[in-house]
Amino acid sequence: MKRKIIALLLAAAIIAGCFVPAGAASDSAETQAYDGCPFILVRGMEFDGLTYKAGTAEERNCLGEIKAGELIKAVGKGIASGVFHHNIDYFTESVIEYVKEIMGLMACDEKGNSKYDVSVKNYTKSMANYPELFELDGVNENGILKAAAERYGAENVYYYKYDWRLDPFKHAESINALVNQALEDSGKSKVNLVCCSMGGIEALSYLYKYGSDKINRLMFMSSTFFGTHVTTDVLRGIVEVDPFYLYTFAYQNLAENNKPLKWLFDFLYKIKVFDGLCNLVNDKLIPKMKDKVYDEFLKPVFGTMPSVWALVLPEGYDEAVEYIFGAEKEKYADFIALTEEYQELAAQRESVLRDAKAGGTSIGVVGNYNRACVPVYPGGGGNGDSVLESDRILGAAKVAPLGETLGDNYVPKDEKRLSPDRVVDLSDVIFPENTWAIEGAPHVSCSYGTDYSDFLFWAVDFDGDLNVNSSEKYPQFMRSSKDQELRMW
Repeated sequence: MKRKIIALLLAAAIIAGCFVPAGAASDSAETQAYDGCPFILVRGMEFDGLTYKAGTAEERNCLGEIKAGELIKAVGKGIASGVFHHNIDYFTESVIEYVKEIMGLMACDEKGNSKYDVSVKNYTKSMANYPELFELDGVNENGILKAAAERYGAENVYYYKYDWRLDPFKHAESINALVNQALEDSGKSKVNLVCCSMGGIEALSYLYKYGSDKINRLMFMSSTFFGTHVTTDVLRGIVEVDPFYLYTFAYQNLAENNKPLKWLFDFLYKIKVFDGLCNLVNDKLIPKMKDKVYDEFLKPVFGTMPSVWALVLPEGYDEAVEYIFGAEKEKYADFIALTEEYQELAAQRESVLRDAKAGGTSIGVVGNYNRACVPVYPGGGGNGDSVLESDRILGAAKVAPLGETLGDNYVPKDEKRLSPDRVVDLSDVIFPENTWAIEGAPHVSCSYGTDYSDFLFWAVDFDGDLNVNSSEKYPQFMRSSKDQELRMW
């Protein structure tokens, strides 16, 4: 998936998904007694879950297979045509045609519904009813599900898998149905809810529509509950490639375990090859290609995806509507009205979350930092967890740009909320006492058998007021190895 992201940078800027290798096993964390609440996992974006024409002879993954040979052929054809005709539009057309073939089936119509016959298998009962779930790998959300089944028993574990492109408010209805099913099955009055990545906006939508009375503990893991810069920037047409972000993204995602590739990237960066490449892209290619890429691919495929608009930050919303819909606002009036509802949710998100906590729901926020985001937009300063920006997943934190600190002279409002490396300040996040920032970990993490996984389940199971002082083993600021082993500073 990481190679797919790099191959399709502009598309990946909106729909970036990232899979990381499972880490080495660690000793189980010491936890408090499990309180008996059913466990519900709301997963993030998953390309493999989108199926075109399920149950027919034409059934296949909605996302087409990216083959190196075909990609090279498309790019080569475009370059040859562009050179022959002395017109970059020929190159652009060739690339767009290829990318649309790969991703075009994900498009939504002008009302925000799936344009094609695309579906997702739903799991409306406990995990014990679905043998195939036991065959999943141990990476990220799959690792969480596997560990939860072992820890609590599959009959007490529920999995919310959904079509992440579509309306979060409709997903809220399905989450509510799953919560009620879990309570009916268990005879309990509350559930524990863990939401990862895109699951953050789904969980927030659930709280907005149904309240928090049935939620005992809510964990946001690398999640979208505070919106994202990537959707806000890209929907406003703000696209640029930064050489340091590009170098770091490539280095972290392709070369961490490959010394020759590390040396190559380091050498290329030192002799300013990345600078030259980014100057070419920003000064020459983007101005000439952007309108066509947006008009023929990004707008028709992603411009009417409800999930994308649910993540737009209020300060960029009006500009995004103008850029994407322009003179066609009347044609897309129903969809724009839906996006306005998401802005209502964004305006109330802090009050919704604070009300949930005041009502007795224990909330934990976990986010990672110091990994490069997809390097094609400026928002968030490139500092994230390989997919999402750290400032947003931490609940509106102050985070230095990638590769920098907040400075030796920076004075936080609360000194103990400043990370030891002076990169993250959690003083003003929505829940300073309930937010953990982990340096170096990739998106979601929590792979099966890792220390990160132990940390998550310690947090879910903790009996009492969960906060950053609840355990000396898991302080507010930690560091992660590539094997997801957590260390104190």
